[in-house]
Amino acid sequence: MLKYLLLTAAAAVVVLSGVGCSKVKSVNQVKSVVVKDIVLEEQLALSEKYKARSAWTRGTLEDLTERVDSPTEPKKKVIPRDTKVTIVDLNLVYAGAVIVDDPKGKRVVAALECERPLTTEKIETRLGEMFWFEDPTIRHVEYIRKWGKKTARSVVNHEVFAGMPVEAARESWGIPDEVEVSDVAKEKEERWSYKEGKRVKKIFIIGGVVGRWEE
Repeated sequence: MLKYLLLTAAAAVVVLSGVGCSKVKSVNQVKSVVVKDIVLEEQLALSEKYKARSAWTRGTLEDLTERVDSPTEPKKKVIPRDTKVTIVDLNLVYAGAVIVDDPKGKRVVAALECERPLTTEKIETRLGEMFWFEDPTIRHVEYIRKWGKKTARSVVNHEVFAGMPVEAARESWGIPDEVEVSDVAKEKEERWSYKEGKRVKKIFIIGGVVGRWEE
């Protein structure tokens, strides 16, 4: 937090030097051009809410802080999808990060990648995209109630099928890295892209359901 405050102060100095002292008429003028993030009280409240909480990863988490050299190429420390983890803490500096431990004690600092300025809503939305906070068995029962046994089984196995509801497809494969929208035969088509290393998977959403997909 001290580092963040120093950076904010430095930003204010840059703003002042850029506009020139003669043009700065009030403190409010400076405040209007300095981007402010989530206030300290909200940061502490968020940390308390999520610290020591169990969660399950919706996708692979890559570590920001360490690289482990191998004979072939440097590899990032990762935690795979569907791993139960414990949230250690939140780092709400810059674009934000979440610190987690897996069951074997592997610690990963994963980027939240929220747009600035950070807000409680943005952070909680992003955490909901990265983690499930309910036990897999409870989620499976909820999927059955919502979509039936076939769709529930596909979601749990991270599969999609033609005619699958858009919400179920998102729950199955997660939030896409890219979304492209176009009109095909007077009907809106969405192309969801998922990057997995050098590989890209795609889902084509037509009329609110899965039309086809590429793995």
